[in-house]
Amino acid sequence: IFELRDISFLASPTVLLNDVCINRCAILLQMDISNLTVATFSTHDLPRIHYNATDNMLWCNSSWTHYWEKDVWVLPIYRASDVDHWVLCVIHLSRKELHLFDSLAECKPWKHDVKDIMKFICRLLIVACYHNKEVYIDLDGWVTQPLTVTLQTNGYDCSVWILANIIAVLHRQQITGL
Repeated sequence: IFELRDISFLASPTVLLNDVCINRCAILLQMDISNLTVATFSTHDLPRIHYNATDNMLWCNSSWTHYWEKDVWVLPIYRASDVDHWVLCVIHLSRKELHLFDSLAECKPWKHDVKDIMKFICRLLIVACYHNKEVYIDLDGWVTQPLTVTLQTNGYDCSVWILANIIAVLHRQQITGL
């Protein structure tokens, strides 16, 4: 499931994990910690929205999660900027809440992400409807809750914090107790 390069990333205490490590670890965590209310998405799903991927591409890459049956969506996000950084959005559909986790406690970049995240939610629900899945679409009244707790003091732990928060969500917790 992991190539040697990815295993070396996972084995190193001072390396920022790549997308392969984040995505495959998230899948393994989802398989190990059974929570039927959570859909875990790939780090590639939000960029697909940003670059206007076709509905068919969105469906092919996300339908395996059965997201239309889940109340909580976990969306890891990669931010390429001056400092490469991983953040996490936990989407609570029935409560209309976006929980935004950033281990560096940065608030400003979320303004750009929230628009794309809402477009992500809308597009995936529309695609599910197109495939005859029963979904309720209401994009009014959503709120964001930044979970801005400074936990990271270096340039590489953010990927571990993302995985720790995925574990917390799968265990029905809001934020890690680490």
